[in-house]
Order: sequence, then structure tokens, then C-alpha cells
Amino acid sequence: MIRRIVILFLVFAVISSAQKSSKKTVEPGNVEHITQEQLHDYLSFIASDELEGRDTPSKGLNIAAKFLATHLSRWGYTPAGDSGSYFQKILLHKTRVVPEKSTVEFNGITFVFGGDFIARSVAGSFTAPMVFVKNGYIVKSKNINPYEGIDVKGKIIVILDGYPKGVTRGDFGLKLGEDYDTPTNYAKTHDAAGIIVVPSAKGLSQWEKDKTSAVDKGDLSVPAFKTSDAKQPVPVVIASLRMVDAIFSGEKTGVQTMSVRASADSAESFVLSAGKSVSVNIGVRIDTLYTQNVVAVLEGSDKKLKNEYVAFGAHYDHIGLRSEPLNGDSIYNGADDDGSGTVGLLAMAETFASGPRPKRSLLFVWHAGEEKGLWGSKYFVQHPTVPISDIVTQLNIDMIGRSKPDTGEAAVNTDISGKDELFSIGSKMMSSELGALNEQNNASLYNMKLNYKFDDPTDPNRLFYRSDHYNYAKNGVPIVFYFDGIHEDYHRVSDEVEKIDFEKLTEVTRTIYSLGWKLATIPKRPAIDKTFNAEDID
Repeated sequence: MIRRIVILFLVFAVISSAQKSSKKTVEPGNVEHITQEQLHDYLSFIASDELEGRDTPSKGLNIAAKFLATHLSRWGYTPAGDSGSYFQKILLHKTRVVPEKSTVEFNGITFVFGGDFIARSVAGSFTAPMVFVKNGYIVKSKNINPYEGIDVKGKIIVILDGYPKGVTRGDFGLKLGEDYDTPTNYAKTHDAAGIIVVPSAKGLSQWEKDKTSAVDKGDLSVPAFKTSDAKQPVPVVIASLRMVDAIFSGEKTGVQTMSVRASADSAESFVLSAGKSVSVNIGVRIDTLYTQNVVAVLEGSDKKLKNEYVAFGAHYDHIGLRSEPLNGDSIYNGADDDGSGTVGLLAMAETFASGPRPKRSLLFVWHAGEEKGLWGSKYFVQHPTVPISDIVTQLNIDMIGRSKPDTGEAAVNTDISGKDELFSIGSKMMSSELGALNEQNNASLYNMKLNYKFDDPTDPNRLFYRSDHYNYAKNGVPIVFYFDGIHEDYHRVSDEVEKIDFEKLTEVTRTIYSLGWKLATIPKRPAIDKTFNAEDID
């Protein structure tokens, strides 16, 4: 009860503040009506402990959605979600392992879930022979391919947990299936029956945690994304040492239990002895849940151009709660990621609604599930509530509230922008006109340094593919993605409101607002004169 009262108090306090600021008259494109105080008020709520990290799905995310919708309603925005609401509902499936329906049988021994093995929440029932393929990773830059000469079709691949010796994620390259491959993806694309994992010492140490997660937390998926011709993930079993002993018993390689990791780098991949097969049955239960995008439209003033849209986007979710507190803190508040984008959008929406309407209509979308794999934007472009072809540009904001200098290890902060700097991603990839307009608009205000580092197609961070704008770009909408960089608090519980540079946040929000105004008033939409290599992102 006390917690609910605290939340309601915060809601009413921020709404009261918005009521005061909404009485101002805003001139067209007047950026000064976006203030530090306004952004601080909104962010203090969105990134508060009471919202518990805004995981997708969660009560905290639902509260944030209602908070956004309440303001949009007061400011006169037209609901553009489902059934006349601001919410575009997204059906989720939560899949969890059912222990009593999950067994592994080998050589006359029945292994029991929890004590002898744990499994990821992918249903399956089969009997198959086994092949050992070391760590199961292909890394072309290191000339590593454990599958050479091994046919995995219809077989269980037995792998060691972790990367091959001497390999880091930075060695993988850019493209899955070409520069590198993972054991789970290789198994799926090459029709393996399943995977058995030999646990590392770290895996054994978190056995109970992983067991609980499989049964209670499970895995989330979006049924709308599944296609009939898509290959489904294969079942994955993490074996106990007792099961590992049984599997490798009698094999000539000497790969067994505690020596398995030491011998793996010198051992070759091999097919386990003829006659050895494992029967696996993983039972699951599927629960139905929902999350939502928040979608609203402000109609334009021009009789013809109001049928076109300038889209503004940010993801309002984050990653929720930490399983174990770190320095007494278990809440991933996500003040910068992406609380900063969430409230920047909200401040822009308030300012647009308070003044004269631009010619084109404005589409505001707060996406859910970005942290799960760009779910909200992928769902929106597959189920658009306005025609995608009528969106002239999408402006995406994902982290705009931090800048150098930052405390902590310098190496962690090498990819964060300076106080008067901002990463501009993708603005020139599809439209030269949009890129030029972005630069002209920036120069007319604070003349921040626009850093194009992450537009480099060989950049290992691949940030163009990692935020919600990408799903719009794949569907023919030119985009600009605004980003402050990767800092020491990225995806950590220390991403708190107190670390936000509100001066920078205000300037960036005003800059994006100004560009949005220009895009909504120019006679012709930015022409698309370039193409880029789109990829399927799971």
C-alpha cells in the first residue's frame, strides 16, 4: 500500500508540474520551451526505483506506459494504438520447463531434471546419436571450425561451455553464419536434434540459479514473429558431471569430466561410439502475457501534407531487476538507457502540442521490448497503425543524457561523446537530403560536433543494427539515430538520474525537436537516393 501511494504521489507531482508548463504559448520551432527542469521532472519518475527497471513485461513498464498516455491525452494527441487507445498490445509467450515432464535417458540410466541436468525452455522429444564438437563455435578470423568432417543432421551435438581458448567476442567478426557461428545457431540451421553442454566451473557454480530460472523465469517470445518456414531453436541440455561421465565413458579420446576442458583444445571433434544414443524429452508450459507500445498522433495543419508523418521514437523499457544486489542496489533504473530518450520524446510532444501545428502530422512511438531484440519497433512496422509508406522520416533517440568526462576506467568510456558532441548514426545511409538537413539544423542551434564513427560498416559495435530505427530503415523509411555513446554505466545498476548531464540532454532534445519541425514543414519529403545492406536480426 505504501509503495502504491508513493507511485501515485510521484505521478500527481509530475502531472502538476506539466500542467503549469503546458500553459505556455509556443511559437513555431521555439526550442526554448524545452527546459532542464521539465526533463528532470519527467526522468525522476521514469527512472525511479518504484518502476523497478521497466522490464518487458512488468508492472513498472505498464505504469510508465500509463504515465505517458495520461500526458498525451491531456495534450490532445489522437490515440494511435489498438481500439482507440494509446496502447498497441503485443502478445507474448512465456515458456518454462516442467521438471516432472523432462527426462534424459542414456545407457539404461534415467537422469532427473534439477539434479542430473537442467534445460532451456525449448520443448523436444527425440532419441539420437551424439557428436563432440569442442566449444561448437566457428570463428573464421582464427581459422576455427570444429564441424569439419562432422555431419550433425539428426544428431545431438555435445559441446563445452564457453568460447574456444584464446577467442573473445571481438574475434567473431560482423555476420553470423558467415564470419562466425554459434553452437545454437549452427545446430538450428544444420538440423541437429539438440545440444548437450558440458558445464564450465562457472556453469556449475550457478547451477541452482539456472535451474530456478528455467522453471520460474523461462524464456519470452513474440508469437507474431514466428513464420511457418522458420527453423525453430533446438533443445539444449546442460549436463551434470555424472551425465558427462556416462556420455564419455569408454571413448578413446580421454575426454572426461574434470579433464574435459583441459583436453578439449587438443582433442579433435569426433562421433561418439556407435550404439551410443541419448533419449531426451523436455516438457514445457506456455503462459500468455502482454506488453505494449505507446502510440500517438498530432495531426498536421496542411490539408494534403497531414497525410504524411514525421515519426519520433524511443524505447521506454530497460532490463528490470538484478537477481542479486550489487553494492546494495538491485534496480537497473536505465536513466540514460533509455530514460533520456523517453523523456526527450515526452518533452517534444508537450512542446509540439502547445503551439501551432506543423504541416505534416507527427507520430510518436514509445517502443517496448527494445532490450529483448527490438521487439516493439519490429511489431509496429509489421502491424503499423499508420501507413509505413507515409512516414517521411523516423528520428530515433536511444541514450542522449551522458557525456565525457566520466568517472571510472577510461577504457570503458572510450566510445562516449563529449559534452558538445553527439553520435549521429544512419542520417546519410539512405538520404543525402536528410543528412544535409540534419547538419544544417544542428549548425543553426548549438552546433554540436556530429560524430559519424558508428556509420562505418566495419565498426564491430554494429550500432546501426541495434536500436529501433533499424526496423523502420529496413522498411524504406530514412532515419536518424541519436546516441551519446557506450559509457561505464551502460546496462548497470549505476545508470542513475544523478549522472545525467541535463544541459546536454536539453540541448540534444531541442535539436531533435527543431529538426522534426523542419521535416514536418518542408514542401517535399527527403528523397531516398541510397541503399544499405539490411539483415535479419533475431
